[in-house]
Amino acid sequence: MKRFIIDLLLIILFFILQATVFPMIKNTRIIPNLLIILVSCSGFMQGEREGMFVGFACGFLLDICSFEIFGFNSILYMFIGYLNGLLHNFFYLRDLKIPAIMIVSSDLVCCLFTYFFLFLMRSRFNFGYYFTYIILPEVVFTLLIAVIFYPLLWIIEAYVFKKKNAESS
Repeated sequence: MKRFIIDLLLIILFFILQATVFPMIKNTRIIPNLLIILVSCSGFMQGEREGMFVGFACGFLLDICSFEIFGFNSILYMFIGYLNGLLHNFFYLRDLKIPAIMIVSSDLVCCLFTYFFLFLMRSRFNFGYYFTYIILPEVVFTLLIAVIFYPLLWIIEAYVFKKKNAESS
């Protein structure tokens, strides 16, 4: 139950930050994808099931607030959470390399699927422009923000595991 409440609070916090705080940063058109950071870290730290739950919840919030294809983000983020959860066995708390690679690849997959299903299907063929000016800056900005948020997420994860192990003994 604690895991569910903490995940729900993190989802709401990251969504509010992504939707309200980061768009207010001056001199940038690109917003880091905080929800991808949360989905990737949840799947990577907690496993497939938790990654799918957090991914679906994050995608559902995005679907509710956007006027795109309803359910697209829910399925995409759930899939990304599941794929990150498959690497749960390779999770080491203090290692930043594998989570950074997973966050970058997750954001890249998310951006490419978004381009393919929401732009290319509407005959917008300028992939070079979209990749150079939208995808690449977003992936880099998301990685830079992930370096800040990942240690906070693993501190929360370590606290939950410590409490969980203490309750079970």
